[in-house]
Amino acid sequence: MTAPPDDVWLRPLAKRLRREPRITGREPLTGGYGSAAVERVDLDDGSSVVLKAAGPDEVAALRAAAVVNGPVRVPRMLAHGDGWLVLAHEPGAPLPAGTPVPDDAWRSLALVHAHWRRNRPRGVPVVDRTWWGRLCGLASVGLQAAAARAGTDGAAYAEADAAVRSWAADDWVATALAALPRTLCHGDAHRGNIHIGPDGAVLLDWGNARVAPGSLDVVVLAAPPPDGPADAPGAPVPASYRETLHDALGAADPPAMIAVEEAWARVQAHVQYLPFAADHQGPDRVASMARVAGAALDELGDLLAAARR
Repeated sequence: MTAPPDDVWLRPLAKRLRREPRITGREPLTGGYGSAAVERVDLDDGSSVVLKAAGPDEVAALRAAAVVNGPVRVPRMLAHGDGWLVLAHEPGAPLPAGTPVPDDAWRSLALVHAHWRRNRPRGVPVVDRTWWGRLCGLASVGLQAAAARAGTDGAAYAEADAAVRSWAADDWVATALAALPRTLCHGDAHRGNIHIGPDGAVLLDWGNARVAPGSLDVVVLAAPPPDGPADAPGAPVPASYRETLHDALGAADPPAMIAVEEAWARVQAHVQYLPFAADHQGPDRVASMARVAGAALDELGDLLAAARR
């Protein structure tokens, strides 16, 4: 996707602003892996907006997040159209490396998760058994391509590919997805999507939003650094997340449900990032991610089997 010509997005923005804005400057913004074209556009009143090529999933997710009650910090959408959106620019900087994720980012996630628990925002994809099978298929394609590029050094990619293909129809994953409550998830809530501004932390880039068990965001945001093994210790999840979630829900989630949800999320998170790891992080990282996903799948099976007894 590419951003539209200026006249396409300036007209609906003018309607929102109730004036005719004039562009005074623009600057490309750095995006994450697979991100579409994004740029900051400066306007004649001294304000700035972000013009981003985006699909309908992101528009739907931002609309859904905007209706959540409480101090939820997400980008404010000003206008959107076919393949693009315009956001209010958030001043500030990315979360510095090694800095703990601020509590207000965790609280924002918790409020979103509580608000949309057992509800489906219109237009956001749902993670179910079919979706999981497609995800495993995409991961397999990426791993096979990496194995082909690596030639005789591609054993780790091939082993991970065989594992992912065997997981695509796993009954424990299907059981978890049928039983666990879903909510609106950011879907890609890693540290790189946390922006620190004068009013607090903002969760950027909702282009991978999905309706899934909320621990997907928790596991991703608390993951260990990406430049090391995936089975290294992650960051602790602050009490503020669960406290905010349970206060908003009106009751605490049962510990057994939380354990199942977190085990499923570790499987899901590591599989969804395997193509990136295969392209950018090398065989050792891929092997460690496959180990974590396999161990989490075993744990998931044990937890669900115990729940049936």
